[in-house]
Amino acid sequence: MAFIQQCCDTPPVQAEYTPIGQKFNLKDDLECYITGDKDSKAAIIYIYDIFCLHPNAYQGADILAKSGYRVIMPDFLRNDPPTMEMLGDGAAFMSYIKRKGTYDVLKPDFEAVKNYLNSTEKIDRIFLIGFCWGAKMVMNLSAHDSSYKGGALVHPSLLELSDFESAQAPMIILPSKDERDFTQDYKVLQSKPFADLCYMQVYDDMIHGWCAARGEWADAHVASRANEAFRAVVQGFAKIQSSL
Repeated sequence: MAFIQQCCDTPPVQAEYTPIGQKFNLKDDLECYITGDKDSKAAIIYIYDIFCLHPNAYQGADILAKSGYRVIMPDFLRNDPPTMEMLGDGAAFMSYIKRKGTYDVLKPDFEAVKNYLNSTEKIDRIFLIGFCWGAKMVMNLSAHDSSYKGGALVHPSLLELSDFESAQAPMIILPSKDERDFTQDYKVLQSKPFADLCYMQVYDDMIHGWCAARGEWADAHVASRANEAFRAVVQGFAKIQSSL
C-alpha cells in the first residue's frame, strides 16, 4: 500500500471560498461542517484529502449539497494536516497516516457520524465520497458496513485490489493522470451484483488533487473538469438511489 508521489511533493493551491453551511461539534473533539437541505432523505459523508479543511473542500461539499443531499464533512484529521517536511519524506508521511488516518483509528468517529445522521437527521440513505486518502476510508467503510448505499473515489490513493473485492456497495472511480491504472479493480466491481451501478472515468488531463486542495479552480479548464467530476458523482448516486 503506497501513497502516490504527487501527494507527497507539492503543497496545495490557495483558494478563497465562503462556505454556506454550519459547523457544530459531534463528540467533544470532532468538528463537523454540515450543509444542504435539512429535509433531505439522503446524505453524503464527505471525507476530505490530507489537507483537511481547505476552502476547496467546503466548496465541494456545498456543490454536492446543492443537488439535494445533506452533506456532512467531519474534521477527521482534527485540522492537523501533514507538515511540508512530512510531504517530502515518504516514511514520515506514512507514519502520519498510520497515527491519524486509518480505519481503526477513526472507527469511533465514523460510528458517531453515522449515528448522528440516522438518529438526529433521520437519514438512512447514506453515501460516501473520499478524496485521495479519503477514498481508502470509503472502501474500508463499505467493507465493514453494508448499510452505505454507494461511494465515490476521487483521485484515490492507498487502494489495493482487495479493497474492491471487499466492497459491499457500488463505487464511482474518478482517477487523474497521476494515479495507477484501476482497470483490474473496476473489473472486480463488474463481477458484483451491483455492477451496473458502478462507473469509472479517468481524467487524464488533470493532476492528482484537482477536485480537492490542489485544484486551481481559478483556471476555467480545471474548474470545468472538477464540475464534471462532481456531476458524475451526483448522477451516479442518483442512479443508485433509483435502484433502491
